[in-house]
Amino acid sequence: MRESRDFLVITFSQTADAMAAEKVLTQQHIPGRIIPIPRQLSAGCGLSWKTEAEEKEKAARCLEAAGIRWHEMEMVRLWV
Repeated sequence: MRESRDFLVITFSQTADAMAAEKVLTQQHIPGRIIPIPRQLSAGCGLSWKTEAEEKEKAARCLEAAGIRWHEMEMVRLWV
């Protein structure tokens, strides 16, 4: 049986930002992956980064240091 749990989802206004975020976050060993934006959220490009909730501060610092803009960082309950 599938279960749901909370994840941090970072959304982006532009696809280029989502792709740049994937590169930076992967290089910084922040676990996660690119996913389509969950229905609960909205943003311009349709892509988001899903990671563990405890990675929020580290992810924000990495994206800011790299000059990558994000739209929202939200906790979302997703199926696993």
